[in-house]
Amino acid sequence: MLFIAQFTNDSFLVVTPPWFWLIFGVILCLVELFLPKNIGSKYRFIAVIMGVSALIVALILWRSGIYLGFQWEYIMYEGFDLQVMYWMGLSITGAIWIRPTFIKRKKVIIPEATDAITITEIIPGKKGRVIYEGCSWQACCEDKSIAISAHQKVYVVRREGNTLIIAPEERFLA
Repeated sequence: MLFIAQFTNDSFLVVTPPWFWLIFGVILCLVELFLPKNIGSKYRFIAVIMGVSALIVALILWRSGIYLGFQWEYIMYEGFDLQVMYWMGLSITGAIWIRPTFIKRKKVIIPEATDAITITEIIPGKKGRVIYEGCSWQACCEDKSIAISAHQKVYVVRREGNTLIIAPEERFLA
């Protein structure tokens, strides 16, 4: 009889703070599924991060309620501003530090055999400067035994860090 009385109690329908944050978190996570796919990458995963933050707040409130023995009916919304502050802190932290790991960045790839012009003479085995797409780049010759004079047309073979690996135009004409 006591078992049935527990399920017919009016407190069964009361939404306590852990339940509120759990429902709110699940709704926010589901919102991400219904957002248009053409949304900019800077807004992607924000709803999921906010939803996961709400789920973490729900877990913290639920576990602290068990350990401290809260009677949620009596302290229903006291400290709600603190709960919102924790949720906002977790959401901002996740958006700044966790979300960028999920976003794919485009890699800048230099197309092979594009032309550039040397600014300085490139001595064998040393680095010099070239103009490539309107910017000055540090460059070295692919063949370490060849010297390239200033104001000569060269081709960019690849990039290693901030240094362009170049080859003289004569190599491609033969």
